[in-house]
Amino acid sequence: MKKKSILASALLLAVTTVLLLHGCFKDTGTRQYKVYTPVLQTSAQVRASVKSDLSQPIVNAGKMYVLGNTIFLCEKEKGIHIIDNSNPASPINKAFINIPGNEDIAVKGNFLYADCYTDLLIIDISDPNAVVLKNYAPNLFPDRRYVNGYFVDSGKVITTWTVRDTIANLQIQQGQGIWNNGSFIVPIMYGGYLLTATSNASVATQTGVAGSMSKLAIVQDHLFAVDQDLLLSISIASPANPNYQSNKNLHLGIGTAETIFPFQDKLFIGSTSGMYIFSISNPDNPNLLSTFSHARVCDPVITDGINAYITLHAGTFCGGIENELDVVNVQNILSPYLFKKYTLTKPMGLSKDGNTLMICDAGLKVYDATDPNNLQLKQTINIADAYDVICINGTAIVSAKDGLYQYDYSNLSNVKLLSKLSITQ
Repeated sequence: MKKKSILASALLLAVTTVLLLHGCFKDTGTRQYKVYTPVLQTSAQVRASVKSDLSQPIVNAGKMYVLGNTIFLCEKEKGIHIIDNSNPASPINKAFINIPGNEDIAVKGNFLYADCYTDLLIIDISDPNAVVLKNYAPNLFPDRRYVNGYFVDSGKVITTWTVRDTIANLQIQQGQGIWNNGSFIVPIMYGGYLLTATSNASVATQTGVAGSMSKLAIVQDHLFAVDQDLLLSISIASPANPNYQSNKNLHLGIGTAETIFPFQDKLFIGSTSGMYIFSISNPDNPNLLSTFSHARVCDPVITDGINAYITLHAGTFCGGIENELDVVNVQNILSPYLFKKYTLTKPMGLSKDGNTLMICDAGLKVYDATDPNNLQLKQTINIADAYDVICINGTAIVSAKDGLYQYDYSNLSNVKLLSKLSITQ
């Protein structure tokens, strides 16, 4: 029995040694990556290049702004398409304004306000074929100094990225993932390079209508903007000479501000974990009235004055798992409360016109919102990755992955496609 015990112990030791050694084994290999390197220009060079150019293909459609018969469509991080929409059944892509780092736009009269990374540009668009940069306000959006994790020095602008393929030498360690020279490989900035695996206002006032994803809003003679934890108030009484008035620190424990929606003398601000409601009865100094908190997710918000409609979507940098529509009663503006919740797929932008509610969610969903407690889904339109929608004068304008769509929604049970400007890949 003693001999068997010794043999068993020896066998156990051998097996354990093999397992331990196996846990230390390393293997090597390679993996192909794309390396993105920023191309920089000075801010002065970029400002000098802001002008009307020939129309450009729409490649990466973003946020929208509608003024009269014109659609201003952001080409993400590149500039703005000017689209003549005199005939929604046949829109004409007329011109392009080159603005690196552009995400948001707002228009009043003959002046367009657009971000260029950290700066605000003021552009005279009285002649869309010959726009003129009239002025700029530097460093209004300091958080835009980081682009894909790359820090841009003051006075410099990333105009584009050069892309090249590279092959990384890898070490593979048991149970520890993929390593390169002792560092775990993830898609982040590494040595300056980004590594990614290969595999409602009226036209009569000359103020336009923004989509629900916007971070800029114009109310009368003021431009309001949200940037991370800040709400900025800027007087545009002299349209070409904006006058910075104040900023409010929104770091109130309910997340990063993402969107802004004006309604009468109030601003409804969507953040990653709640909604802020501000009074702008004194527009130079907005005053927080109330908040409505929700789980940490991204959340554009709109309102009709009775209810606020908030779409919550998860699976992005905002985190969270909720994908839903929250209908929040705001009749008592000091005490908003959840009125109704609807489960959705992954909603993005939304718009409401009278009793018509449209939500970008696994296509475009069209609701009869006569009774907010019992929304009636009338139609789901198949659109790839619909991003935002503006409902105005019986026409729904939709920004999506594969194009800019327009629909006639005069009959909610039979919403009809009017036109599509396709994305060029």
